[in-house]
Amino acid sequence: WHRILLYHSIGRLTEDPTKQFTSPERFQEHMSYLKRRGLRGVSVRELHQAAVAGDVKGLVGITFDDGYKDFLQVAVPTLEDLGFSATVFAVGGMLGRENDWEHDYTPRPRLKLLEAEDLREVSRRGMEVGAHGMSHVKLASLGPEQLEEEVMGSRRLLSDVLGEDVEGFAYPYGSFDASALEAVRRAGYTYACAAPSQVDWNQYALPRIPVANNDHLLRFAVKLAIYQQYSAAKKSIRIALSRLSPVRRVLADA
Repeated sequence: WHRILLYHSIGRLTEDPTKQFTSPERFQEHMSYLKRRGLRGVSVRELHQAAVAGDVKGLVGITFDDGYKDFLQVAVPTLEDLGFSATVFAVGGMLGRENDWEHDYTPRPRLKLLEAEDLREVSRRGMEVGAHGMSHVKLASLGPEQLEEEVMGSRRLLSDVLGEDVEGFAYPYGSFDASALEAVRRAGYTYACAAPSQVDWNQYALPRIPVANNDHLLRFAVKLAIYQQYSAAKKSIRIALSRLSPVRRVLADA
């Protein structure tokens, strides 16, 4: 399996109810750990190319969902200093705006998103830009027209911004179904990143390891080593339990 880390914002918050933010110091700690272990952080595009060639040894994919300004301001310099690259997944229809999509918690942190010129700059500096839909909506159960706009529309828009084809997609909220996966494939993406709990992994549902500020170095090291096996095993157990009778399920959960 291929290790792919999932970050969101690299910055400081007085409160982080979503547990998706990582301080600059913690991010530096994570990246320095990879370097000390002889590992190299790369974009998913590079990781996928290495996988096709049959040699991913020593490579760890690094991804950032949503495309916040702090990716350019904080993450990119840290990555450059270590000789790393990464993939940032931008919300195509919201460049330069704020993250005003649906959140599980209120009040939501108000953060600026990368602008078109920012995306061109991070691309010039060796980072990959991928798509994260047009408006950050859940793709599962979307109608065909809206699904087409979110998937194909974001690829077309971002490819125009960058002057090159966008190869990668990340499902907002990790939400997708068979129709969404097929829409991504049909739109011409090379790969897509999904949620970490997927068991049927393929190039359009690559699992990732979510990391954030509460991942101190020991926790980060353990996640890097075993997270995907643990996540797959946990889902298999849930599936097995769901097949038990209600009485046996209660006993199993006890």
